[in-house]
Amino acid sequence: MTERTGRTRTMPDPPPQAVMGLLNYITATSLDEDYAHVSARRTTTGGPARKGRPGVVALVVLAVFGIIVATAALQTSRDADESATSRASLVGQVNARKAALAQRQSTERSLAASVQALQDSNLTTTTRGRAVAARLDRLGMLTGTARTRGPGIRVVVGDAPGATSDKERVLDQDLQKLVNSLWQVGAEAISINGQRMTSLTAIRQGGSAITVNFVSLKGPYTVMAIGDANQMGARLLDTQGGKTWLALRATFGLRFDVDSKDSMTLPAAPQPVLRAAHEPERDR
Repeated sequence: MTERTGRTRTMPDPPPQAVMGLLNYITATSLDEDYAHVSARRTTTGGPARKGRPGVVALVVLAVFGIIVATAALQTSRDADESATSRASLVGQVNARKAALAQRQSTERSLAASVQALQDSNLTTTTRGRAVAARLDRLGMLTGTARTRGPGIRVVVGDAPGATSDKERVLDQDLQKLVNSLWQVGAEAISINGQRMTSLTAIRQGGSAITVNFVSLKGPYTVMAIGDANQMGARLLDTQGGKTWLALRATFGLRFDVDSKDSMTLPAAPQPVLRAAHEPERDR
């Protein structure tokens, strides 16, 4: 290169990064420098470079983790033992309470039978007592609180064979109509599948079953009515409920069978809960 003064000057060679480009230089030389560093370290120590050993912090962390796992396992085992013990204790308490309840129920039934026997004995010793006993029997039959025996009719109703719709099944309203018609023709006591009818009885639909006295019943339904067996059957067919059931049998195939019985026994209904009472007016 010629300067303005007229003298010639030689320029030094440019650095490699200027010729290759900075990016290419870094890529080409970085790995080589790493190898050179490792080689120099081997020469100094006289052997291959050793990997670093785990530090104290790592060992402490592993020890703490092991202690935590062991503690959790021990606590889980203890909790399982305590849970099993608690469950066994609860089961024992429940069984003991059931046994005590059964014993008290048995005592209650025994005392009730003794009271009834004493009452009957006292009422039958005098003429007035016998009159009172007869009145109590009559009231017990009418209210459903006394076991009742006598002639009457039995009505069996049920779903149509292979019923697929409510029209082919016995519904609560169908039984209600039948029971009301039996009262209408002079029935003195009625039961459905052993459930005694009283003034507090409700006949309701409960899912696929019908409930009577809050007890679920399934068909076929046997309705027993104590009364005049010679007339009740024929009179029943003339009532609105009887005509409804004749139509259900003829149209949809529901079961409706009526027959007379010389003697039937109807169970007593559960004792009603007295909610209100008043003293009858006396004759003045």
